[in-house]
Amino acid sequence: MAPQYAGEYKMLYRTLGKTGLRVSQLGFGAMRLPMVGKGAQAHVDRDKAIPMIHRAFEGGVNYIDTAVMYCNDDSQRVVGEALKGWRDKVVLSTKNHYFGDDEGVWRRNLENSLERLRTDCIDLYHTHGINWKLYCGEVKPRVGQWMRKALDEGLIKHICASFHDDNEALI
Repeated sequence: MAPQYAGEYKMLYRTLGKTGLRVSQLGFGAMRLPMVGKGAQAHVDRDKAIPMIHRAFEGGVNYIDTAVMYCNDDSQRVVGEALKGWRDKVVLSTKNHYFGDDEGVWRRNLENSLERLRTDCIDLYHTHGINWKLYCGEVKPRVGQWMRKALDEGLIKHICASFHDDNEALI
């Protein structure tokens, strides 16, 4: 007889690249959490989102991903709330979308993320939505140095990127 619900399945885990982190094959993306309200006033419906995230954790999901601007800038706050009691069991991933010249702006995004996520350290910290041109022009010469500094300070554990370009650019 086939299992009737997800709780009867066993979660599978893999080592994530060279990080040494063991992550569930199924992760939880917090980009489109349930919302209440309209337009700029909309915010995450915590009564729905937090139990949903906890259910994923209870089912063996140990990887959650968010970003500064997801859900009208509210996703990271909700993920931070949901991580209470789970932080040491979950691999936390978030992103910084700033590529400008002002390190202070980039750094404020990082510090805001740490505060919103209620953590002292982010496991996987991404430059958000890069392509080859952004990598060569912004990340490699500048943003990557800021990320290395945050890594050396212990604010992030691993430097990553969410990549939005053609497959040929990955070579």
